[in-house]
Amino acid sequence: MSAKNIHHRFEQLIDSLSIKTGKEKYLRNQVNYIKNQVIKVSKWPFENPQNLIQSMSNNVEVVRFWYGGSWDRGIHINKEFDIDIYIVYDDIENFRYDFNENSLKGEILFTILYEDLYTIQEKINSNLEIMESPQYSHSIPIQLSYQNRALKVDCIPAIELPNQYLLAPDGWNYIKKVNQKLEESGLSKVNKKHDGRATKLIWLLKYWNWYWDKPLKSYVIQRLVEDIFLVCRINDWDKAIKTFFNKAINIFNKYYNGITVLKDRVYTQKSILQDYNEERIDEFYDALQEANQFASKNQWNELFGDF
Repeated sequence: MSAKNIHHRFEQLIDSLSIKTGKEKYLRNQVNYIKNQVIKVSKWPFENPQNLIQSMSNNVEVVRFWYGGSWDRGIHINKEFDIDIYIVYDDIENFRYDFNENSLKGEILFTILYEDLYTIQEKINSNLEIMESPQYSHSIPIQLSYQNRALKVDCIPAIELPNQYLLAPDGWNYIKKVNQKLEESGLSKVNKKHDGRATKLIWLLKYWNWYWDKPLKSYVIQRLVEDIFLVCRINDWDKAIKTFFNKAINIFNKYYNGITVLKDRVYTQKSILQDYNEERIDEFYDALQEANQFASKNQWNELFGDF
């Protein structure tokens, strides 16, 4: 197949992966509905609070929201995606609780948000379903059914800190800092260098990941693209895909040799790969190696199907 034809096929695939305007508007309207209800119920106090968490809940309210993950950065594709939203609480009455990583636990934030979501379900809209029971590892997954359609949202509770920082759960027992500005800047930087093509390349790679039953985490794909293509060029899609798999394997080899790669945006002394156990990292690596073999031989149907 000629280079012109393969480029055209990839362009067609990219176009098919985008979320069209009508569906995006529908999704945003539904998420905005969830936002408005959470804001409302976060202002409803517990009468005679029975414990510390209920006392805290009476003294914090939802002040704003932040889209996290793929939706925030425009790298979602129309294949089985969830929307991540950070539901941000703030201290409204000078409550005497020290909001920091040492005094907070994921359990506290999860429980406050769970009570608010449960109140919506019980008193406002029974179509809002909490998909899993505590303990939660990352977020509270919910589903909102409307006009025979279902929207899945991962709700992440957070506490507002100065300078763009949030405190969010890192599992049931721990808390981590998230920097919104840093999370958004990495992809913006590489997109600026390549006139927006980094996002389209991520779409292609996420489609490969979906077609292969998601052997990699979406965020790992994004961070690999950011690191690789701050140095390398994105021209033809087939060459960019080959570069991605080849360089990604090199990055993983460095990680196996004890070099810090794909640094955490906030905790820069650690790699984001440390969020996964070694067995999972080996699975990432094996998938990249197999995909690299197909890409090096131009066996695109093995990677993307009959696209």
